[in-house]
Amino acid sequence: MTGRARPRPLLWRVKSWLAEHDPGRIDQARAFHLGVSFVIVILVGYATSSAFGLGMDITFPMMAGCAALVMISFNPAASVRAEALTMARLFGLGVAFLVVLAAVGPGQGPANDTVQKLLLIPLAFIALVLRRYGMDGQRMGLALIVVATVGTILKPTRMEGALLLAAFCQGALVAAVVRLSPWRPSALAAFVATTLDMQSAVASYLRELSDAVRSGRHFADDANEALEDLRARVWNALAAAIAEDPAAQPDFEQLRVRFYRLRVAVQLLAGCVPEKAPNTLDWRGPFAAAADHIARRLEAVDVSDVHAEERFERAVAQLRQVAFSPELPPQARFALLRALTAFDRLSLVVTGIAAAETAPFPPPHEDAPLPAPVPPRAVPLLVTGPDGRRMFSAPLRVACQGAIATVITTVLDLVVHLDHAYWATMTVMFVIGNSVGETFMRVRYRTVGTLIGVAVGIGFFLLLGEHIWLLALFCMAAQMVALVTQKDRYDVASAAVGFSVVLGLHIISGLGTQGMVARVYETAIGAAIALAVSYVVLPVYLTDQLRPEVRALVRRGRTAFATWWPHAGTRESVSPLAQDVRAMGARLPQLGAEQVFGHSAGDAANMVSTLDVLITYLALMEDVALRLAAAGAPEEVVAVVEAARSRTLTGFEVVLGEAGAGSADAATPAVDAAVSTVLELADDPAVKEVLPLVADYLAYSDSILRPLRELHAALQDDTPWRKEDMIAAGRAPAASKGAA
Repeated sequence: MTGRARPRPLLWRVKSWLAEHDPGRIDQARAFHLGVSFVIVILVGYATSSAFGLGMDITFPMMAGCAALVMISFNPAASVRAEALTMARLFGLGVAFLVVLAAVGPGQGPANDTVQKLLLIPLAFIALVLRRYGMDGQRMGLALIVVATVGTILKPTRMEGALLLAAFCQGALVAAVVRLSPWRPSALAAFVATTLDMQSAVASYLRELSDAVRSGRHFADDANEALEDLRARVWNALAAAIAEDPAAQPDFEQLRVRFYRLRVAVQLLAGCVPEKAPNTLDWRGPFAAAADHIARRLEAVDVSDVHAEERFERAVAQLRQVAFSPELPPQARFALLRALTAFDRLSLVVTGIAAAETAPFPPPHEDAPLPAPVPPRAVPLLVTGPDGRRMFSAPLRVACQGAIATVITTVLDLVVHLDHAYWATMTVMFVIGNSVGETFMRVRYRTVGTLIGVAVGIGFFLLLGEHIWLLALFCMAAQMVALVTQKDRYDVASAAVGFSVVLGLHIISGLGTQGMVARVYETAIGAAIALAVSYVVLPVYLTDQLRPEVRALVRRGRTAFATWWPHAGTRESVSPLAQDVRAMGARLPQLGAEQVFGHSAGDAANMVSTLDVLITYLALMEDVALRLAAAGAPEEVVAVVEAARSRTLTGFEVVLGEAGAGSADAATPAVDAAVSTVLELADDPAVKEVLPLVADYLAYSDSILRPLRELHAALQDDTPWRKEDMIAAGRAPAASKGAA
């Protein structure tokens, strides 16, 4: 009797999440540095205030802690030099505001208090305009708002403003010393370790496939899960490694591409196992032996075993002999021919990985070097609209939204006299995203997260109200949790921030349960205002950008494909497209959220998945075309590839609206005729040598038509993006004979 699987323990799930999203514990190290910095600045700040009799035993360490928070939380993990430069920019912004704040004081007067609150409106606009410089600009804007809000909360006199500037400098210095110390985990080592884990998982996959083939049982699809789970981990490790050493990005990308193709190749190898083939011909033994050999090579890439290589060659030769046997059905023959190509491809990829591991990070492989990364350009404030007129760019629209929302929260503060109106203003700045959908998602996570965090904070306050230092310890721990989770789990980060804020304010000013509850409803007020303004004032919708982006990606794929053999000229690789598709996938929740506001992109998740499949097939066709070119294919083979290539190009033209629907399928008879001609020459040594590659190319050529048909159905202006329609469009035409 089989029962329902028991859920994994929470600690195990947290550990697995961290392993996937923070390989090498890069962000966990940042969180630890933040915690250490908090402890130091609190002790040093209190000692400074006491030693000089400043009378700022709470506010001085509070501003120093704010500086440490800004210097580390808004500074993503990178090289020491890059982080130091970012710290310098953040420090300059903070100092500039505090100088202005000192000039505005004293804060005891109602007029000056009002001026300080009104100052947040232009600061909000400036902070959001900084988003035109990308994520770095967005972080700088948020850091400015944090410093400004803390300064406004403290309402210092002119002298106190000058002392707060000194506290900020003290906290920034401590954070810089702690964070830029040499005791930091290496993102490069984490990337290498992650690729080794992928290597081990692929070897285990091949072992399971080998056992299934040898025993004649079905190979379960569940084996793919381990590889798919590691996929995101490799991407995250790659991003951290590039941030640590940007100059080596082409090298890291090439190693990542090798593992990407290794993963795809072994997963497709499972599809090369004949479903129906007579067991009188021993194809299982050679197939399993070849798979075992590749697994052994992955398990010990630095070991050269001549005898093992000879056994592998014998197994492949036996498999080749069976694949050309007339006793096998045509479908089984094509499957085994594709298996031959798959084993050949795996052998080449493993050789490349072995070279990379014995001489880490070699230069990009010679045939398709990746261009050096181009620094992002600032988005102009004004852009040309679809009708040719000048219009506000997206960052400027968002900046206008932030200024208007901040005006509303400030008016509420001045008119209604909210107890903690700065929470509403700060919430506006943190939840306003770069689109309506992103704002909606951040509002939802921020509101719910704050509610949970404050509820937990009240519980801790009631249980440990008199143990101030213990509450401070939990408060710092919550800030560390927020730092680790803010990138991928904004809801958890919001809960941690809400928890730490209410406990921190209780420690600083004796905030009671009434003030803690105010944190919830004033956060909700700020979130509601931000969402309403984002929807009404100059709204920005990602869904309006999705169709052009999809067409642009398809066009780039067509351009790259058109440069491959048998075309003569410079070849363009399709590898960079994979990153762009992944970036598009990261925005799926925001695209879905915009449907609430009447802007539907249809089944955007299926669209991105289809693009991913398309890029995968293109990468495989690029590999086969490169090897066919190197093999010196005879004229009959070139004719087959030309026919298949022409059909694929027509499929791209259909998607882009440059050819009528069904044009690609009309070319299928020409492909089948060319295939028949080649099969009649199968005994010719020159043809026989490249026939496995031809079978592979034809299989991918036929398979790629399905995602192209789905994309064509999705990009029709008069057709809603429904998953059912896309799948029906992909399945409609019959497959060609070469697809077996």
